[in-house]
Amino acid sequence: MIERNFGILASIDWNSNRWQDKATSEDLDKSNYGYVIEHGLTFTSLNFGHEIYPADSKGYYFGLLPQLWSRMPDQEKSRYVGVVFMKSQNWKDKQNYIVGLYAFPVFHKCKIPSPISLFPHDFEVNVKAIPKDIHLLENYINLTSYPDLKMFLPTGKELGKQGYNYLTKANVFKILDTMTSLNPYDTKLKGIKLRLLISIGRIK
Repeated sequence: MIERNFGILASIDWNSNRWQDKATSEDLDKSNYGYVIEHGLTFTSLNFGHEIYPADSKGYYFGLLPQLWSRMPDQEKSRYVGVVFMKSQNWKDKQNYIVGLYAFPVFHKCKIPSPISLFPHDFEVNVKAIPKDIHLLENYINLTSYPDLKMFLPTGKELGKQGYNYLTKANVFKILDTMTSLNPYDTKLKGIKLRLLISIGRIK
């Protein structure tokens, strides 16, 4: 039986303003992304600005997954992907964290006008979701110190540094369980988790 991919774990650069405003100058200077350092700008700044900035005419909000810009997900491999978890390394403590998610994502590479007047560049984006299915955690999952990290990844896989990780159904459920364990009073997260469990659970 072929193992299907139900999730993706992808990296974004760190934003001290919680991906709801422009990255700070220190974020840019200390980024581990060559493009960010070279150009002094990042397009992930508003990945979790879905409650501040407007969705498009069809109700979708766009974000950027840098690792997917040059290599978008294979259509067949991503057919059943129901969620993208975003991880980021905090340059202040060198720890890697899962910070949030886009549930029921649509991968679409394009450019959109900047909603920030002080940021004149168009935003390069490649993933979108309905705002109710986008969520930034209050309490992140620390991947660097998590004792059962292997439960988050398929057998034999390690955290992608230059690429991204596809996730099995078991991986997705384990990450969701850990998110809700660390954020027990987060009602929006519980709602997203329930919708994902129902949706993914139906696929045999």
